Amino acid sequence: METKEKEQVLELLISYEQKGLKEGVKKGLQQEKRQIAKKMLVKGYDIQTIHELTELPIEEIEKLK
Repeated sequence: METKEKEQVLELLISYEQKGLKEGVKKGLQQEKRQIAKKMLVKGYDIQTIHELTELPIEEIEKLK
């Protein structure tokens, strides 16, 4: 493999790695929001307030009950 091809492959690998990290962070944040919403439901917060604070869809919050 030539040097230019190696550089292109390396750039592609780095790009995929960065994309994977971003997706992982995004999923982690969503999971954290759901956990917070569950705790808020247990403490008696209403669904609208939970929606406003976590920005989770109301339908998703209702499924957490």
